[in-house]
Amino acid sequence: MKHLVKAAYVLDKVYLQQDHKDNLSLKAALEQEAQNGNEHARKALVIFNIFNGIEGSNGLSSEPIRLFKNLELTPGKNVFPSDITKEELVEYLKNNIHKTAGILSNDTVVARQENELVSIPYLIYFRKEYEAAAKELLLAAGKTTHEAFANYLRLQAQALVSTDPEYSYKADVAWAALSDSPLEFTIGRENYADELTGTVATDPVLLKLLDKNKIAPKQKDFIGVRVGIDNREVSLKLAKYKEHLKSLSELMPLKERYVQSVNLSKDIKQTLSDIHVVYFSGDYAALRPGLTLAQNLPNGDKLSVQLGQGQRNVFHKEIREGYDKKLLEKLLDKLVEPQYHSWYSDEAYSWFVILHELSHTLGPVKTESGKDKGTSLGSYGHIFEETKADLGSLVCSKYFKDIGEFTEEQLNQIYLTLAVNDLPLSRPTLDQTHKVGSLMQLSYFIENGAIKIENGGKLSIEPQKSGTVARQMLEEIISIQLEGNEAKAKTFVDKYSKWTDTMEYISQTKKSLSPKPLKILDMPLANRLLNE
Repeated sequence: MKHLVKAAYVLDKVYLQQDHKDNLSLKAALEQEAQNGNEHARKALVIFNIFNGIEGSNGLSSEPIRLFKNLELTPGKNVFPSDITKEELVEYLKNNIHKTAGILSNDTVVARQENELVSIPYLIYFRKEYEAAAKELLLAAGKTTHEAFANYLRLQAQALVSTDPEYSYKADVAWAALSDSPLEFTIGRENYADELTGTVATDPVLLKLLDKNKIAPKQKDFIGVRVGIDNREVSLKLAKYKEHLKSLSELMPLKERYVQSVNLSKDIKQTLSDIHVVYFSGDYAALRPGLTLAQNLPNGDKLSVQLGQGQRNVFHKEIREGYDKKLLEKLLDKLVEPQYHSWYSDEAYSWFVILHELSHTLGPVKTESGKDKGTSLGSYGHIFEETKADLGSLVCSKYFKDIGEFTEEQLNQIYLTLAVNDLPLSRPTLDQTHKVGSLMQLSYFIENGAIKIENGGKLSIEPQKSGTVARQMLEEIISIQLEGNEAKAKTFVDKYSKWTDTMEYISQTKKSLSPKPLKILDMPLANRLLNE
């Protein structure tokens, strides 16, 4: 465990550099000033660590919170030059198509070199950190008696220091197959933070050049790391959901128009694990959109997934159970009709999250023309994927009710609990993927009569309509994913994320309850191990 935590700590420095060029130096300055007794620096350091960087959100306002004067994050973060614009990058790529594969690769840093742009592979740019992390993983592999976990750690160490992509592929396959490891170690490579590549890749002229040269643009991976202890009893219970994946894939709308990501002719490679969180670092510790309850990885752009070698769902026990119950009671009193209060259930939300993560595995992997469904939708790709998973969860919930796994009341609890959790605290910005998706669902369900709430009123639901409306919206979402049309995606998002008087009323009511959205991660075991 000590070696795993140290590897995660080292890789946190990779993320800080990916995020902003001054993160490391400014964090060190804050730490030094705090040690010298500067109370202002101490408080700023607390917030820096919550954001894991110079900027974040307090959850109460759509405006970002910036800790330093004249410093802010850019769409391309520090994996692109800070002063580059979409227009400049598009024009450069049109005139230098031979460089495009490297510049629009998921694992390169793009830098200026005189009047040119150069792409530097992560394993070169972050060589010091990657080698140090690899060393810790090899030491950990030498300590564990779990053969499969040790094999995975060795492959992951090789992937960090080798130019051969085969090691990353094999590491993903080995990690996704872990079924009974007592420990969890994840190097996540997610690309939500890159807000530049998606907008560039939808320029029509550049898109034709990319197609002609068979170049698939990929958003940049940002490093997040998780260390945990498997909650074996719950993990075994989760395994039953995997048994239904083939049946669930048949529920997906428009399935005749695409190849299912679930291979119906073979055994489904999907493992599920519930863990006690020991340590989050990097992207996973940057609590800008909030703490994640669970993940389904690797993402669809990774080779192991494209070749059908499996994915892994990991659920976080402490985060699932760590919500403010007193605040919830106040929220229900203010914004939900009394007859529905008993339907709110943290257990129901756990079921929803499980099926949300499984739903990432369901549906199309690519557009009908064979392109990446995410980058084809530009800035809206992640919003559509997360919304698809939310709606897929509701459709799957009805399936489990129909086969007797859920009762009618449990299904109603899922519908009501999600509706309450969708109520906005503030107007989301486009980069707040999950919050935009929640607002869209709330608006869509209101428009179609499954949810009722008016300015000054309280929420009620029509459970008999909820399943039908969920499937209807899911079909619209998948249709746009299949078409890969950014303009249609924008129109849909603009329509259903519109900020109405009712949404403002909900927001102001929630804010009046004095919520505390900034949360400090309590990781005592990790801190103790790092200080030994």
